[in-house]
Amino acid sequence: MRQTLTDNELSVFSEQLAMILHSGISALEGVSILRDDAPEGEGKEILSAVYDSLEMSGDLAQALRESAVYPEYFVKMTEIGERSGTLEDVMASLADYYGRQDALMRSIRDALTYPLILLGMLFAVLIVLITQVMPVFREVFDQLGIEMTGISAAVFRASSVLQGASVFVLALVVIAALGCLIALRSKKGRDTVLGLTMHIPLGKKINTLLACSRFCDALGLALHSGLDMGESFQLAAGLTDKTCLKDNIDKAGKMLEEGSDLAESMRDAGIITGLNARMVAIGFRTGSAETVMKRISVSCQEEADNSIQSAVNALEPTLTAVLSVLTGLILVSVMLPLLGVMANIG
Repeated sequence: MRQTLTDNELSVFSEQLAMILHSGISALEGVSILRDDAPEGEGKEILSAVYDSLEMSGDLAQALRESAVYPEYFVKMTEIGERSGTLEDVMASLADYYGRQDALMRSIRDALTYPLILLGMLFAVLIVLITQVMPVFREVFDQLGIEMTGISAAVFRASSVLQGASVFVLALVVIAALGCLIALRSKKGRDTVLGLTMHIPLGKKINTLLACSRFCDALGLALHSGLDMGESFQLAAGLTDKTCLKDNIDKAGKMLEEGSDLAESMRDAGIITGLNARMVAIGFRTGSAETVMKRISVSCQEEADNSIQSAVNALEPTLTAVLSVLTGLILVSVMLPLLGVMANIG
């Protein structure tokens, strides 16, 4: 079996189970229905394993955990739903959450596909110029007895070095581009790419926004399930594995223990802004805290998506400009000696 289900599979499963539970059908019978409707293959095997475990234990969260393909966040939220009697609401919320996660990751993949293809094509053009076109001009200049100097000499030296390894360099560029595209199609690959971006300011901001979105979503679900503030916060904090936000959450947790309210603690710890803090405070006064947390979660995810789109939109012209300059430099290094020859002939 796979290591984990995709966001889309998790969204579909939880949405279908929520609809079944809403109809008054038990979780055991619901999993049985999903298993019977599933086509032959890995999905049916997973549902069969979940059904067998659920039939023996009567605990859906335990059955999901034993299948080893559901993420801990999904299992924990299911456990909350079972304990509080709000499993239907939790499944509906999980369907929405993983649907948004899948949409975001698809957006990242689609946004990066074109720049990667463009980068690969432009590198291929540069390699062809350096390894195939430049040697021809060098041979002509040698026959004419023209000595290369400055930029022209440097470009021709680079051509000589790369000529022997042209196939290797081109293959390396193509493999790297294809590897990135393939990685972006898997959850583990996307997580790895996002992890690597933590070393740059924009990547850290995006990861922090996504972690904040997940934390607020979990906190809203826990509050909606009837858990008290302390237990809800601890549960949501335990499901946050991003180091970029973990320290802030720990700081807010200590402030809560000292008697501060949730809005003030999250604001002073740097988890949410002052505006969102006021929304949380109003939400608690009006009894709609879970709704406010959900809105903040959606807002953080949308901001992360917009940041990604902006970065990609800026990346495309930047790549084009840089590689165009390199191409122009190569052409100039060829044209200058030719102009000198033509001037001498004139």
